[in-house]
Amino acid sequence: MISARAVGRLLVLSTPPVVAACYVVGSTSPHGWWPWAPTVADFEVYWRTGQLVWAGGDFYHADGLPWIYPPFAALLAAGLSVLPWGVATFAWTVIGVVALLAVLHRLGASGWVLSALATASVLWVTPVHQTLLMGQLGILLVAAVVLDSLPGPRLLRRRLLPEGWLTGVATAIKLTPAVVAVYHFFAGRRPVAWRALAAFVVATGLGFAALWGPSVYYWLRLGAGDSGTNDGIIYGDNQSVLALWARLVHESSMGGLWLSLLVLALGMVAAVGMNRSGQPRLALTLAAITGLLASPISWTHHYVWVVVLAVVIWQERTLPSAYRALAMGYALWMAWAPYRSLPMGGNLEFHYGLWEWLLDDAGIVWGVVLLAVSVLVSWGPWGRGRRWMQRELVRIRLQDRAGVSVDD
Repeated sequence: MISARAVGRLLVLSTPPVVAACYVVGSTSPHGWWPWAPTVADFEVYWRTGQLVWAGGDFYHADGLPWIYPPFAALLAAGLSVLPWGVATFAWTVIGVVALLAVLHRLGASGWVLSALATASVLWVTPVHQTLLMGQLGILLVAAVVLDSLPGPRLLRRRLLPEGWLTGVATAIKLTPAVVAVYHFFAGRRPVAWRALAAFVVATGLGFAALWGPSVYYWLRLGAGDSGTNDGIIYGDNQSVLALWARLVHESSMGGLWLSLLVLALGMVAAVGMNRSGQPRLALTLAAITGLLASPISWTHHYVWVVVLAVVIWQERTLPSAYRALAMGYALWMAWAPYRSLPMGGNLEFHYGLWEWLLDDAGIVWGVVLLAVSVLVSWGPWGRGRRWMQRELVRIRLQDRAGVSVDD
């Protein structure tokens, strides 16, 4: 159990990032920060969808921005829609900040360092800033995967759910976390992967049970290759390999799909190699970033994972210096997201000059290069040395337990 004193300390430490987040979100209101009535476009879609669920309406063909998530996510949105708009948006903002604090705490941050990191992320890390500004759920998905599998400090002594379940539920809400479950499978963590699959099936089954028609429509449409956002692939804010290909050749073709599959395989090899080299935190992060690069649509606000990458790279001093510089540079680039200053929309991306194309797609290329170098590092001399050290440590521990001297 958590003591009252610990709860009070958490409330104090969470106040600066919560205030910062409210400042960011409240700035969207045309009437100022009070009365609280922010204009958060994506959360409005969630709120509207939840109301349509209660009313039995067709939320996949509603006016305004489209609902693109599985029906199970619509069930969760229904819970939010019972709250008044002001209460719902404030609660959603606070939940996002709490999730961010939980991620940073799992990475080892505590006290005022934790509070400062969270506040800085809210104000100056573009994916985090944009997630809160738009009322998106990216921070919650990252928190689900991190709290599920990333080793580190815990608030509770015991798990509430077996490892894998949070990742599976996150996948039922938005499909991208499935890449992390696949990583668990190839990394030899089969029980975790199977539990993630089971949780996904259960959650998706709940969607079918409660919303049969929308579930059939969504999964048949997805099976036909329509994610609901296909027309946005070329948009400059889309930082996926498929987007790079489409902007380069001026169409979404099979070449981009094959390139995405190649990056997916590359990322799996990199993540498994890092895990076997004694870097499970970096391995999980690389798997998640692989999912973003290989996904058809990965907006800037999806890249909240760069916060995790930056902290892990900063802490893991045993990694080669050049590799750490490459990874940290990528994290900072995506945190800054300078490509967002480019004109976007209306097929303007097809008319980019060379420098505009380079600016827009540099982060994608950088991410793929990071995965490729991760393969070389984890499976090369450094990785082999790390694996040998781990085997020796295991041998020494086993001999100590058996009461046998290492020198015998």
